[in-house]
Amino acid sequence: MGLDSCVLTEELVYANITIVMVKESVENSRNNMIAAAKTEFLKNGYKGAGLRAICKNAGVTTGAFYFQFENKEKILDEILQPVLALFNSVMAQIYKGEYEEEDSSADGDERMLEMIWTYKTEFQILMAGVEGTKYEPVFRQFQEGLKNGFRMFFEKSGVSEVDPELLDVLVQMRMESYLAIINKEYSLEETKRLARLIGEYCDAGFEALIEKLKQNKVGK
Repeated sequence: MGLDSCVLTEELVYANITIVMVKESVENSRNNMIAAAKTEFLKNGYKGAGLRAICKNAGVTTGAFYFQFENKEKILDEILQPVLALFNSVMAQIYKGEYEEEDSSADGDERMLEMIWTYKTEFQILMAGVEGTKYEPVFRQFQEGLKNGFRMFFEKSGVSEVDPELLDVLVQMRMESYLAIINKEYSLEETKRLARLIGEYCDAGFEALIEKLKQNKVGK
């Protein structure tokens, strides 16, 4: 191998190292921007979140931000869309498993709260920081999903007509039990333990409620 070939090889190696370093720097900047945006959205909500504050806390210029994201909405998409896709998938699996009697409510609550615990910041943003965005209806849709799940369980147990106000109360109780856990600084193991206890409580209460509703129907 001649001298020119050695020089060329060294130049190629240097160029490859430079490309890798640039890619790593861009990726780090992107991750820093996403982390800073999470903090800003959690603190001030989407409407109150400042692009300059995000850039300052991420240690980047606004030019660097616009190189990665078209606008503030796009970085919110980056934060929430993957989590929502996973959430919908897990919800579908839980409902299918419980309806087919493969799982109990305790199993479903544990899986649900484990996922919410893992993505706690994203869910906190979703619950309190998305006013004025396309994500604003998501929390209500989640409540409707729970309500439909309750309807399905009632029908499966032989109760075809359920008081809408009762459904609203059941959904509210379930939501409050979730929030009571995720708003505390519990470990994952403690979260899962509490989730299982809540699920066991709900299973027992649901069975008692079904029997009561059936008795009332017969008594009419």
